Amino acid sequence: MEVIALFIVLGAVVGYFAYQSHQRTVATWRNVAAKLGLGITGGSGVSRPTMSGNLNGLPVRIDTYTQRSGNSSTTYTRYQVQYPPVGFDLNLKREGGLSFVSKLFGIEDVQVGDPVFDGAFKIKTSDRNRLIALLTPSVRNGLFRLMASYPTTVVTENHMGLTVRKFESNGERLASTIQRLVATAQLLTSPTAGVSDQNVTDREQGLLGEVADRMRQAVEEHPEDIDQRIFEVETLAAAGDETTARERVAELERIAPADPDVAGWRDALSVGPPTAPVDPAHIDASTMAEELFSGDDLSFETRSKFNSKYAGAKVNWEGKVKQVRRRGPSATVAITVATVRNDLYGNTDIDVVVETAADTAPTEGAQVTISGMLGRIDPLVRNIYLDNADLS
Repeated sequence: MEVIALFIVLGAVVGYFAYQSHQRTVATWRNVAAKLGLGITGGSGVSRPTMSGNLNGLPVRIDTYTQRSGNSSTTYTRYQVQYPPVGFDLNLKREGGLSFVSKLFGIEDVQVGDPVFDGAFKIKTSDRNRLIALLTPSVRNGLFRLMASYPTTVVTENHMGLTVRKFESNGERLASTIQRLVATAQLLTSPTAGVSDQNVTDREQGLLGEVADRMRQAVEEHPEDIDQRIFEVETLAAAGDETTARERVAELERIAPADPDVAGWRDALSVGPPTAPVDPAHIDASTMAEELFSGDDLSFETRSKFNSKYAGAKVNWEGKVKQVRRRGPSATVAITVATVRNDLYGNTDIDVVVETAADTAPTEGAQVTISGMLGRIDPLVRNIYLDNADLS
């Protein structure tokens, strides 16, 4: 009888602490709902709450569900953002794993004609042409960045959502996740939302100074737009303006402190510049590209790898001129030096970007030899910036 009584007491103690933990989590949900201006239902007793309402003009919902298998069960937190239907069937999610295997057996998804985008996502749609029109450079860029940080996201014709395997008890993660989804969902609903197509294209082509100036104004006009703010931080870091990048990250932390990109860039920008470049004899363009870009690292992680191992080293490589942008007496030249396979980006070119005189810039498509010092990296668009470069 004493043993039975002991088990009853232990069960009561465990139940009490589990109930108290549940109530603390429910209180966290209520605090987040109040902060974001959302409503909340449920949460009494041992029931779990549901958060819903409008956030930045779009309907959102955060709830939980439980899946049982035999004697065990798993609880998931589900985030959803609704938006006006795009007008055709759509299911878009990150490529990789079983999706890649299915292609080997002839089960193809829709291709939109962009090798990088097609390699990154598994797409099902009833209207390929309308999907292509929807996927502007701004939308594609936003989806790339969102799904790099939140790989379980699924985009459909009228909502965007993701699930997390737990009953989320961290208030900052709750708020940051739903705000990031809303920021990206707005790209699908308004042609003026998020980063402009021009800024995306110019950043890809290496015009970092011009893009940083325009992004500064855009962020001041829309200070709560997380998508634009993260894009600005990435641009500033790639341009070498780390002081301003740190200031912008500090501002972002007040909006979405638990967002993976925000926390990651905060830590990455706290590390000083590299002091001991590697032996240039050991730097092969393809090997370096494979190490930096073939994995699932987020952009700030790739930047940290580059800074710790490669920045400051001198190289001599060969490549093919992809793009020449002339601006008065100078020109920005992008040269493809390697191609790698990445689960998110598919087969993607790795480009070196250099500044040169406009009258001596090579023609697009030309094979060139390039030498100089590895300076900075723009991981998301896979650009490497070479300082003191010579072209021949």
